[in-house]
Amino acid sequence: MNRYRHTREPLTGESRLLTRWSAALAGCAFALLAGSGLAYAEDTTATTPASKKTTDADKKDKAGEGDELAAIEVTGIRAAIQSAIEVKRESGSIVEAISAEDIGKLPDTSIAESISRLPGLTSQRAEGRASAISLRGTDPGFTTGLMNGREQVSTGDNRSIEFDQYPSELLSGVVVYKTPDAQLVGQGLAGTIDLRTQRPLDYGKRAIVFNVRGERNSNNDMGADSTDKGYRASFSYVDQFLDNTFGIALGVARLETPLATEAVGTYEPWGKNGSGIYSTNGMKVRSDMGKNRRDGALATLQWKPTDSFASVLDFYYTKRKQTDNARSLEVNLGGYPGPCCDGTFPTGTVFGYTNTVNRDNSITGGTINTVVPLARNFLFNTQDKIFATGWNNKWSSGEWTLIGDLSYSKATRDEQQYETNAQSRPDTLAECSATVPAPCHAAGTPRNVYDTGQFQLSSQQMPTLTFPGNYADPATINVGPTIYGAGYTKIPHVEDKLKSARIDVSRNLSNWFSSIGAGLNYSDRSKYKIQPEAGLSTIANATGGYHQIDPQYLLAPTNLAYAGAGQALAWDVPAVLAAYYQPIVYNSPTDAVLSPGNSFLIGKQWTVKEKVATLYVRGDLNHELTSSVTLKGNIGVQVLKTDQSSDALRYDPQNQVGVAYSDGKKYTDVLPAINLAFLLPEQQTVRLGLARELARPRMDQLKASVEFGVDKGTGLPGATAGNPRLDPWRADAIDLSYEKYFGNRAYVSVAAFMKNLKTYIYDVKDSSHDFSAFVSELPPNYANVPLSNLGSLTAPVNGSGGKLKGVEFTVSLPGELFSETLSGFGTILSISQTDSAIRVSDLSGATGTDSLPLPGLSKTVWSTTFYYEKSGFSARIATRARSKYIGEVTNFANERKPKFVKGDQITDFQTGYEFGDGRLKGLSVLFQVNNLTNEPYIAYSQVESRLQDYQSYGRQFLLGLNLKL
Repeated sequence: MNRYRHTREPLTGESRLLTRWSAALAGCAFALLAGSGLAYAEDTTATTPASKKTTDADKKDKAGEGDELAAIEVTGIRAAIQSAIEVKRESGSIVEAISAEDIGKLPDTSIAESISRLPGLTSQRAEGRASAISLRGTDPGFTTGLMNGREQVSTGDNRSIEFDQYPSELLSGVVVYKTPDAQLVGQGLAGTIDLRTQRPLDYGKRAIVFNVRGERNSNNDMGADSTDKGYRASFSYVDQFLDNTFGIALGVARLETPLATEAVGTYEPWGKNGSGIYSTNGMKVRSDMGKNRRDGALATLQWKPTDSFASVLDFYYTKRKQTDNARSLEVNLGGYPGPCCDGTFPTGTVFGYTNTVNRDNSITGGTINTVVPLARNFLFNTQDKIFATGWNNKWSSGEWTLIGDLSYSKATRDEQQYETNAQSRPDTLAECSATVPAPCHAAGTPRNVYDTGQFQLSSQQMPTLTFPGNYADPATINVGPTIYGAGYTKIPHVEDKLKSARIDVSRNLSNWFSSIGAGLNYSDRSKYKIQPEAGLSTIANATGGYHQIDPQYLLAPTNLAYAGAGQALAWDVPAVLAAYYQPIVYNSPTDAVLSPGNSFLIGKQWTVKEKVATLYVRGDLNHELTSSVTLKGNIGVQVLKTDQSSDALRYDPQNQVGVAYSDGKKYTDVLPAINLAFLLPEQQTVRLGLARELARPRMDQLKASVEFGVDKGTGLPGATAGNPRLDPWRADAIDLSYEKYFGNRAYVSVAAFMKNLKTYIYDVKDSSHDFSAFVSELPPNYANVPLSNLGSLTAPVNGSGGKLKGVEFTVSLPGELFSETLSGFGTILSISQTDSAIRVSDLSGATGTDSLPLPGLSKTVWSTTFYYEKSGFSARIATRARSKYIGEVTNFANERKPKFVKGDQITDFQTGYEFGDGRLKGLSVLFQVNNLTNEPYIAYSQVESRLQDYQSYGRQFLLGLNLKL
């Protein structure tokens, strides 16, 4: 661990003031659980560990003191926090940041976990991992992700990056810009998150670091081929050569973590009957098991042969491969299918819900009668790759500086999704009932085997679903043409490329502006998606395509006892596909034409292109207004010229195929940005930010796809489309903050913000759209249909108006400010309240209502850090929490659907010891428990009693070693 020397001061007047007016606050803060001890700061270059520095404020603290100051050594958590406070105090903008305690020592599995602890930020979990980041109550798409100041591509369908793909061991820190900066290219409407890698010459010394941790998950009895064990390991090397003119930083990191999710879910949406009672049309108990492997690597070469020239070359690569074997017991409750030929039930059959428990006009428990449970086995293979490189060169001559930067990044995602189904093998009867006029089935054809079960839904504890039948018996549970068919498959592919070139020039001044600069950035980005799909069919045989699975393909039964569902049959999906299924023939476009019968895939193939030229000018302020007030900050403006277009497929009514179609738009935005920081007496700072901000539309909203169809019963046409002519989200924003510092050891901050939306994007259903151009091209088989030219078009459009506002409070306090008996203790507390009256549409029907709050908006977000560090021993406990919100989740059809998500509170614990002297110097041991309380993920439809998902991810235990040479 690096050693940093700071001075410990006697209790000054300001410290005594803090003791008096903050005592009550401190007592409350220490009582709360806390985050991971990460520091908050701004760093306009690479974030590096804390360094020795004495600020003007510190000098003011010491002025007039006659006591001799004792020099002490501050390391680890406290050093990072003190350095962060110092940088934040000197900042001209409103920012938050994270600094690693040392190389490879950010404690979290991914940088997403660390970011979600910062004031005003939170995360949405995916398979138990923090992934998408929401900043100030907004959709993750409103926040842009950068690496070393360069915009990043993404592996998902849209532009927001998945932060869990970035190993924390390879990053030295993160800077979160809450207010725009004209010099910052690629910024978002909510803010900008810039991931930083190590700069070896700035680090200034050699470091060789090894890190290894073993992992175990508490969900450890799931059956089949599940595992509860994993590990993470990393290696970092930093060094300097040629009289410290050439530096190199190398790093590799591997994470292999078990996927161990226990879940109960219901079908969406919940619907109501004639009595106004809501119920679901299906339930499932499902376990997801497998592993997630992520490999990351970086290399940085830094060359500074003279004081006037510096060059940095960055390489970053990450590859994630996830295998998810999902196995479930699932049942349709919508009366599908009935045993008779017309899909109904014989007279006298008791079907549906009985003996029900009703809560909030919703059926949340009782008996389900005459249903067909299925044993379903899924295999989801996902492989993501991200490569990013950048070359930056800086020349200085006198008061002038010239910077040139080139970058390229590419991301790909390939998925394989296989669904295989089994149910109790039907018997054969000439008739299923003598009480109906006609036979339910022709002689010799199969009928379904029915069961009756019990269920109990809850958002407070794991729901239950119980059946008396044995669904783990391979003799009776056979793969084949079940009520949902034999299966289905998809193989989506996403590719995202971004090329960028930038040049900046600046000159130092000595008037109101300390410097002035201008620059031009040009970026060229393209994103491509295709999703071939196919229905699966088993090989025909004497039993109608049903096959008893050979023991060599069977696995131990899936354990669903956590939800009262007993066991379900489990099998090797690839082996079963090879043995019992017909060859897969995917429905996919060839060239630019989609063949007849595959029009449902039109919206699943598209390319979106963006070419953006950004011209900016910015001046840095550093001027004494009076003898006690100094004005710092920056004033600037960006001019963005955007050329967006899309190549996709459009339905051709005459030939009933999809044909190539392109469309797009060019537009210009002017984005002024002002950041003012008034440095006041008594170490107080007031900050003001004024700006025009924007967030570009989601990629899937910009697609040029047009899907079209006609209801032959009513003659009404309808279509679903993207909109490549969308304007971005635009907002005028104002930020105001007050900060009170106490040396470089403590601070209190209160901030408020408001964003006044000028344009936004929402989905609309136009019920009177003119389709005459399409209707006129319909083929002859529509001649007897009473056709109308007017129908419904669903597409994203621009709206205007609306506000987003909030307040944030942060306090960082070390215990020794109050008493020497608290030396080594400390806490960081943040809480934010955000509100908006903006509503968006849910035309998918997934949530049960068509008017929703902004996705990602939690009205309350808070996090705390409570830590102790002394004499080599450290301990910290972390809590981050958010209130309920609308999450956007990818469903089985690979479509983004909104869901009501219950608020959660995630607590992590970490303790360790570092050997400071002797033969073990540089060695530290670490023990962690993540998700200490096993907090579930819970989604619902409108009210919590209408449960949609209850997922338990288990506690994560890690034990490891860190060695620095």
